[in-house]
Amino acid sequence: MGMGEIVVAGGGFCGVAVAMLLAKDGHQVTVVDRDSAPPASPEAAWASWERRSVAHCRMVHVLLERGSAILRRELPEVVHELTDAGALVYNTLDHARCVGATGGGPEPGDERFTRVTARRVVLDWAMHRVAANCPGVKMRHDTAIAALVTGASLIESVPHVTGVRLASGDQLACDLLIDVSGRRGPTEDWLAGIGARSPLVVEEDYGFTYTGRHFRSRDGSMPFNAPLNTPIGSFSVLAVQADNDTWNLTIAHLSSDTLLRRRLRVAGVFESVIRACPMHVGYLDGEPISDLQSMSGTADRERTFVIDGVPVVTGMISVADAWACTNPSIGRGMTMGLMHAVVARDTIRDHLDQPARLALEFHRRTQEQLGPWHDATHQTDQARVMASRADIESRPVELSSTAATVKAIMENARRDLRCARLAQDIAGCLVLPADVLSRPGTIDYVEATQQRLGPPPAAGPDRTRLLQLLA
Repeated sequence: MGMGEIVVAGGGFCGVAVAMLLAKDGHQVTVVDRDSAPPASPEAAWASWERRSVAHCRMVHVLLERGSAILRRELPEVVHELTDAGALVYNTLDHARCVGATGGGPEPGDERFTRVTARRVVLDWAMHRVAANCPGVKMRHDTAIAALVTGASLIESVPHVTGVRLASGDQLACDLLIDVSGRRGPTEDWLAGIGARSPLVVEEDYGFTYTGRHFRSRDGSMPFNAPLNTPIGSFSVLAVQADNDTWNLTIAHLSSDTLLRRRLRVAGVFESVIRACPMHVGYLDGEPISDLQSMSGTADRERTFVIDGVPVVTGMISVADAWACTNPSIGRGMTMGLMHAVVARDTIRDHLDQPARLALEFHRRTQEQLGPWHDATHQTDQARVMASRADIESRPVELSSTAATVKAIMENARRDLRCARLAQDIAGCLVLPADVLSRPGTIDYVEATQQRLGPPPAAGPDRTRLLQLLA
């Protein structure tokens, strides 16, 4: 592997992460970030750092167990910066114990459930602070890529990227452009501008809307009474602990549920719905530190950049949300982005001096290592849509046997530690649902636990009561 000049398009969490991973391998990496450099402290960043490229940066985010493990292994200095800045470090299995799950003591391997997380702005702040002092990384703030620059093609009729032209007029030559421009980035416009074939795009907008706000503890105590995501009929409540005694509380629902979409934006109505959810009412005791915010348009999308065995472009790869994105309700975005960043780093180690081979191999490894996770998330979204529509239409939900078993695991995670481990292997992005269920005896155990414990207590209002609260 030769050392190269690499440009990273996008200064979000995953863009800066991949830049530092590559710099540690000896490459010279320039990150083009259209936003300004972060201020001096995480609280100043929360108050004033404008992140136009991350429009939802002050809404709910979480770094899951697998993403946390990648940071500890690959970028420990970022973990140190985060912990110094007040990030929350905790074991999600301890969380299950504290709400009453039973079934034995600690087991070898429970350390895999350790999570380090913070508000999204603080996560980005820490990543930028470390990158500013990382040898081999150069940050170019307050500018954007206006167009791609090409050279002689390596494959007939396939453009080869050799650099970028910035909005400032500067031109940067590179051996590789890594597109980490996000779910709404200009990837396809860039490719059209150099005459490249369009990638194959598979997109399905399930139409989820998210409404929520951040809180800070009034006395230093943190609520840990609810899991990250609690489906309740036609809506879900997301409760996400963060740094410096803060947390986020968000309600997610189908955008087509117009009454919910309209009324939840009223603070009093939002609070009324939360107060009808026994596990979540305590989360309202904090001091609000953000306005009530809403977000929609979070489609599941996957782009394929190799078609019939031929890449649409060489000299450029797309990583994280620029490759594929899912709806945010189960919090996998940043973690899957870090997983993809590692795939990119490893492929570049092997094939930087072979751009055509790199494009093909990166596609293969992406499909092999990230594709199953994207598909599993897609299936989770489908099951949630079906359950929401069934509740709205007052009919029973029809789930596949796999979806029903996963649902039982998640419902019993608060009551049974073995189910808690199964649940967090899935929720923490550690083990694919199909692989969890294929473990000998797992399905039988889940079914027996369901019979032994009976239905879980109601997590919130039924549809009739919900409509009364909204009215």
